[in-house]
Amino acid sequence: MTEYWFARRFPVGNPRNAMTPVHWKGYAVVAVYVTLLTLGGLAFAWFGASGKLILGAVLFAVAAVAGASLFIGLSSVKGDKTRTAAEYRKDARRV
Repeated sequence: MTEYWFARRFPVGNPRNAMTPVHWKGYAVVAVYVTLLTLGGLAFAWFGASGKLILGAVLFAVAAVAGASLFIGLSSVKGDKTRTAAEYRKDARRV
């Protein structure tokens, strides 16, 4: 059986195709994404204050693209496209 890290937030048929973490590995991916954005923002602020605004902006852009690529890629590969997160929570309460 496949281990899913993410599940749909809305039922199949809803035009919104958002995913949310349902496994600790999914939450770890979200934490890495937030960490990369934070580090990119800190680099942007640091280099901006040092007079190297372009370098800071480039570092932030690289961190944002890397984090977004990781998050979107893994949520597509490790995401359950048929069940919702609410169904996973309901199943967890039964156990």
